[in-house]
Amino acid sequence: MKKKAFTLIELLISIFLLGLIVNFLYTAVANLQKTNVIFGQKSQTMINEQKLSDLLYDDIFLAQTLKIEGLKNSTLEMMTSNSLFDIEHPYVAWVLSKKNDTLLRFESTQKFSLMTSDNTNLFHISKVGENCERFHIYQSKDKNNILIHVKFKDKEPLVYEFFKPMHIKTKDINDSNQTSQ
Repeated sequence: MKKKAFTLIELLISIFLLGLIVNFLYTAVANLQKTNVIFGQKSQTMINEQKLSDLLYDDIFLAQTLKIEGLKNSTLEMMTSNSLFDIEHPYVAWVLSKKNDTLLRFESTQKFSLMTSDNTNLFHISKVGENCERFHIYQSKDKNNILIHVKFKDKEPLVYEFFKPMHIKTKDINDSNQTSQ
């Protein structure tokens, strides 16, 4: 007489094999989720870096005047056609606030040097990046190229090179900026 049922050993082996398959699948799904989180973070970092680069490029390329100051951390001031707040030919300044290590972009109808506690409402302040350790600008000797070095904490340094359009007038360049190249 033939049996058509499973034996207890066959059933236990099937359950064991099914448990191994489920364990491997669970591990694969968990690794996939971790990879997706890491990929999402790196993707967001790349998007933020591209936004920073685009904003800097637009500010510099559309600038009529450019002023670079500072030894360790630079201040970049300009009058440009690029506005985030619909100001016609705004004055824009890029500054690293050492108080809270934040890279800031000021935009106003007035020069950055005229900012006082009484007229701060005339200045729009945009937080470009947090945990910024360094914002330094170098200019080539022929003053046609600008190299910008930005370093955020626990991240690789960002280096941007911009070819300055010929219509920009550069003024008040700190001589030590040029010698430190």
